[in-house]
Amino acid sequence: MEAIRIKAYTKTRKQIKSIEDFLTKEGIEFEVIDKEEVLEFFNELESSLGQVKKIQEGKLKKEKAS
Repeated sequence: MEAIRIKAYTKTRKQIKSIEDFLTKEGIEFEVIDKEEVLEFFNELESSLGQVKKIQEGKLKKEKAS
């Protein structure tokens, strides 16, 4: 199976549903990722990387995972 990335600039939830219906009808497996989820992930990643940098610089104490 070959994976491709498609960006769709939809204006309504109905448009997203129409795309989902079409892909399902064609038997194409797909995954919808909400832009907000991706932005939240990147924000968490940036925060974690900032903490690592502070630990490396000695500005923040390393915490043990529980």
